[in-house]
Amino acid sequence: MSVSLHTPIVLIIFNRPDLVRQVWESIRAARPSRLFVVADGPRSDHPEDAALCAACRAILAQVDWPCQVEHNYAEANLGCDPRIVSGITWVFSQVEEAIILEDDILPDPAFFPFCQTLLARYRDDEQMMGIGGFNFLGEWHNTAAGYHLHRRITTWGWATWRRAWRHFERGLDWERRTDVRERLSAHLPDPQQVEYQARLFHIYADQPSMGWDTQFCLLCNFMGGFWISPSANLIANLGFDASATHTTNADDLRRYVRRGSISLGFNSLTAEGPVAIDDHFDRWLFLLEVLNTYRNIRSLRLWQRVLAQNPACAMPGVPGGGREFLAPLCNPAELLAVLEYVTPFMADNPRLHRMRADLSAMVALP
Repeated sequence: MSVSLHTPIVLIIFNRPDLVRQVWESIRAARPSRLFVVADGPRSDHPEDAALCAACRAILAQVDWPCQVEHNYAEANLGCDPRIVSGITWVFSQVEEAIILEDDILPDPAFFPFCQTLLARYRDDEQMMGIGGFNFLGEWHNTAAGYHLHRRITTWGWATWRRAWRHFERGLDWERRTDVRERLSAHLPDPQQVEYQARLFHIYADQPSMGWDTQFCLLCNFMGGFWISPSANLIANLGFDASATHTTNADDLRRYVRRGSISLGFNSLTAEGPVAIDDHFDRWLFLLEVLNTYRNIRSLRLWQRVLAQNPACAMPGVPGGGREFLAPLCNPAELLAVLEYVTPFMADNPRLHRMRADLSAMVALP
């Protein structure tokens, strides 16, 4: 179904022309009427960056349809997170809403009209903080609407409004002005998520190097905000390699989630939509995200037992000792259920097999 794309598209690029070219073709096929290009500058200690950055920018000069194009190109390198934040802030100084892609995020064609339709539908709903295209669980058909409402945000291909982004405050300075745990408890029904995120607040409040997306996730929960995700994953992340800033682990489970599409007509998105917040989706997404950050599941189980018997003990390398970060992994049967669910929606990969085998063995223990 052809949909005129009048919502501004934002593309954030740096020095990976091979990836930019693929993402650019998806934007070119969508033919937006307005495009913002945000680019970081070359690093002074990487002499190859100048040519690579120039190559990326040259690709974006190939606009062959009616489109208003605006550029925000840094001459020197600002760094991944500061450049993304300053670029998005620049965009929202000019428009009320936008769809945002980074140079390694390849969307399904349905992603653009999906975001545009729901941006309009929830434009005046102050609790809605954004719309994501990536669904880590692969598929989640809990409603007939083609999407669901939840609390944990995803920013691999996303869209939001100026009214939501204006709350972003680099460095979490507002954390010092209120009771974080009380605010989180009022919004999150899952006590483990409350403790997990409260600990992140206190660890990262004084760390300006904290990822912008982690800050925005914490902020959305702190504000009592909700998120929208599609019933099927609409995003493939192409950037899992050594050149990435954050996605450097080749066996990250998120890499293997297959990109799908939405078969519903987009008129259904404007009909009666979901009203309830999907706590089940939030819980499983939280568990899968936590599980994905750890390498050795069996050793974590042993550490849980150690910490239960010796509360003053601290797990090496884990901020705050580890109790809040290990608590979500205390039920191997629940974790195994999550992995069994997502397996059909993932490309075959050794890590998933190992994790399922480890959890199966732990479930079988008396």
